[in-house]
Amino acid sequence: MAILTRDYNLDAKGLPVRFRTDSQTGPTVPEPVLALQRIQQQLADHQKLWAEQLARDPAVFSQLESQIHQAFGQLADQLVASLLAQAAGQPALADAAKKK
Repeated sequence: MAILTRDYNLDAKGLPVRFRTDSQTGPTVPEPVLALQRIQQQLADHQKLWAEQLARDPAVFSQLESQIHQAFGQLADQLVASLLAQAAGQPALADAAKKK
């Protein structure tokens, strides 16, 4: 998952912000509840694959450990993006943007 891109559309009502992943045309970042559901599913899918790999060849453990750390970092990025997108829609952020 790449760093987020943001679409800023300034208007008289405030600062609507749309957060997307991977590119300006990528999917919109989901609400935190949906993001957590997706993360949970991705983690379950990964866990199954990791267990199968380890059962086939225990010698891949060190590689799997690295993959697991990387996967958890990417999953954490997804949740952070979702929380940031949610916070961006709050009135306090729009008010702060109007003051600048």
